[in-house]
Amino acid sequence: MKPAADSHLIDHWRDQPAPLLPLLHAFQERDGWLSEDALRCISDGLKIPLAELFGTVTFYHHFSREENGLNKPRVCDGPVCRFRGTENLLEALSAKPMPCAGRCDGPIPVLKGNEVLIGCEANDLKPLPSPLPSPNPGGIEECVFAHIREEGRATIEGYKKTGGYAALEKALVDSPENLVALITESKLAGRGGAGFPTGKKWEMVAQAEGNPKTIVCNADEGEPGCFKDRALLDYDPHATLEGMILAAHATGATRGFIYLRYEYPDTMGTLERAITEAKTAGWLGQNIGGKAGFDFELYIRRGAGAYICGEEGSLLNSLEGKHPFPRNRPPFPVTHGFEDLPTVVNNVETFAAVPPIVNHGADWYQSLGLGEHAGTKAVSLSGDIQRPGNYEVPFGLPLKTLLHDWAGGPLAGQSIQAVSMAGLSGGFLGGERP
Repeated sequence: MKPAADSHLIDHWRDQPAPLLPLLHAFQERDGWLSEDALRCISDGLKIPLAELFGTVTFYHHFSREENGLNKPRVCDGPVCRFRGTENLLEALSAKPMPCAGRCDGPIPVLKGNEVLIGCEANDLKPLPSPLPSPNPGGIEECVFAHIREEGRATIEGYKKTGGYAALEKALVDSPENLVALITESKLAGRGGAGFPTGKKWEMVAQAEGNPKTIVCNADEGEPGCFKDRALLDYDPHATLEGMILAAHATGATRGFIYLRYEYPDTMGTLERAITEAKTAGWLGQNIGGKAGFDFELYIRRGAGAYICGEEGSLLNSLEGKHPFPRNRPPFPVTHGFEDLPTVVNNVETFAAVPPIVNHGADWYQSLGLGEHAGTKAVSLSGDIQRPGNYEVPFGLPLKTLLHDWAGGPLAGQSIQAVSMAGLSGGFLGGERP
């Protein structure tokens, strides 16, 4: 097939929402890199000053200014992978390092083009699927992982076998205000780190002036050692989609974006298929679920490798094609988000928790926590531990229980000296002292 001409790529993306990132990816996919000629063409097509565009492109790790750079191997040099042999792979493959690529539960990831290869030896690299979360070791009822292990769950038919889109059907015969009240009563808080009450955020967007309103899913999990969102999107994508559509119903939003981290190309395909299935079934587009006037379109925008884009202001600037620096606050995204209009920004896990809450009720979700704590949290474990992976834990579970009883404790002959919490933004918890 003849490669698309510059003008065709520009014409295809120019009038699409948030066009810069997909247009840059399209040129890089076609040419293997972003040449000066390509940048000049994009600058002219989108009316972005060339110097500004150059500064934006060079901010990202995976936009290559080197000829054929897209197809040259990049090796994860995150903290877990460095202990598994990153330096040896870099030398053997004549590769470049890249920041943590979110495969800490199965190191070491090597990116070549749009293929992710896994292995610790250069002669043993192969594509491997994301590891599924193991059955809950404590036998505790789960929320977001409750059905993730069921075969075919990533398809809409598999999702519907356990009540998929039933929450949306239920919500659409009730008012948006009652949906907001339910999420508020459940005490669901943002699972991206800040812990802001989800119901309160949705209420603020619903009441804010300005249209169109937007729902943004932050799927740019870039903290070293974090890979829970990858598992949710790979094996249960419709849960996140349903959560976003419910958020649109609650707030009056008519458009949404999933901002997906660059290092998950396989996840991109899974999400594209899920969105197509949801559209075909009438859960995206116009008059969703047969409800007249309820319209919601959903788009995927792939990042390009920038740790800071996990911060919501940087993410929004990135979507808008601006230099992805954090924004000063106030104003907050609930009133001045995407294109300075009211915007919900939640992460994958938060959206995935919404359908079960609608199906089972606020009291049910609160009861999943221990003591006075409400709900659950998906936790990624990696490093020198017997059973690395993702675990859904009730809030209030002691860390010792997770590390020793659930994950099997440290490797043979070792003891836990310290635990890194929350990636770069967290600190270390010291191990037991004799």
